[in-house]
Amino acid sequence: MDEWRRNIIITYILKVCFSLIFSISVITLFWKKYGLSLADIFLLQAIFAVSIVFFEIPTGYIGDQLGRKKTLILASIIITGGWTFYSFSVTFWQFIIAETLLGLGISFFSGTDTSLVYESLLALEDKDSFTKIQGRQISLGLGAEAVSALTGGFLAAVLPINFLMLMSSIAAGIACISCFGITEPVREAYKHPRGTLYGLYKIARYIFLRSKMVRFALPLMVACSLSTMIGVWFYQPLWIERSVPVWLFGILWAARAIPAAIGSHFAYKIEKLFGKKRIIWLLPLPALIGYLLIAFLPGWLALIPVYFMPLTRGIHFPVLSKYIHEETFSDKRATVLSVQSWLFRLAYFALGPFIGRIGQSSGLSPAFIVCAGIVLLSTSLFIPGLIKRINGECPVIKADDN
Repeated sequence: MDEWRRNIIITYILKVCFSLIFSISVITLFWKKYGLSLADIFLLQAIFAVSIVFFEIPTGYIGDQLGRKKTLILASIIITGGWTFYSFSVTFWQFIIAETLLGLGISFFSGTDTSLVYESLLALEDKDSFTKIQGRQISLGLGAEAVSALTGGFLAAVLPINFLMLMSSIAAGIACISCFGITEPVREAYKHPRGTLYGLYKIARYIFLRSKMVRFALPLMVACSLSTMIGVWFYQPLWIERSVPVWLFGILWAARAIPAAIGSHFAYKIEKLFGKKRIIWLLPLPALIGYLLIAFLPGWLALIPVYFMPLTRGIHFPVLSKYIHEETFSDKRATVLSVQSWLFRLAYFALGPFIGRIGQSSGLSPAFIVCAGIVLLSTSLFIPGLIKRINGECPVIKADDN
């Protein structure tokens, strides 16, 4: 097998292994068992987000120095340790430590896998396949998430949730072993002559001031990610409120991956169908409509729009990330992608506890309406600018890489 195609297959394996979160469909029950309220749950996830805020850009920069293979091995080891620690945790502070470890591991993984894919495709002289490969990678991860959620939902009836976390630890260990088969792409590590901090400053300056596409595509990716995730921890309380039996939780959570997997797998075809500009305008609509319908539909009918948001989740990354890869040099690519994840986590950290308090004090319906407002505001800030650049209405600003 060609070494570069083997790299791509290994990224598929990594995505699947890290997506096998067997406790995800019942983890709210686990947190409630140890005394966490709805506001506590959102605070815990905000702490997870802020841990990535602290780690994301430094780990991306370190990843550009270490290389893709060593970085992915390190990420696998940390994630394995994080799930193992979580399985023995019983207090809020122990949960924080576990979430922080997972945040550190995810920070090392974030951007490194997609950089490895793109650089392997460059070696194959097939970079036009990136959107297709990225879509397949995401769909496989979503499929694995669905299978693990479904499996975990059933196993939770007979096994402690702690054991489900150990199963995720084993999956991360398998990912670590797979990383040793990676062939490091030929690339130069980014080193600025004026030092690391100045190098990070120059990358940030490029992203937000000097780039043509990245300064709008990247924050739009952040807005779309936030749109799909801001209300996700309301779903299990919604099911409890609407008297859904616990044995259905795994099935309902797993089913969320189906529209996301379909969207990501066929993202390149959907983009061809609607065109580059129309697909950008359509990206936030599933999440916006979904949150509003959940807020106003009665009974079990409100469960249906939960499956609208994953369409935005599945489609936006393959469609938007190619603009970043096409305009970013390989020695900075992981760092730039880490900025995207960093901004998303920062936004979630800022808004998550606020949304959690609304859900706890005012009820779920008002909280879902606020989520819809966040979708509309955040995406509308960046869509027009990106459309103008796709149309070629704005002049190209040459990147200053010195």
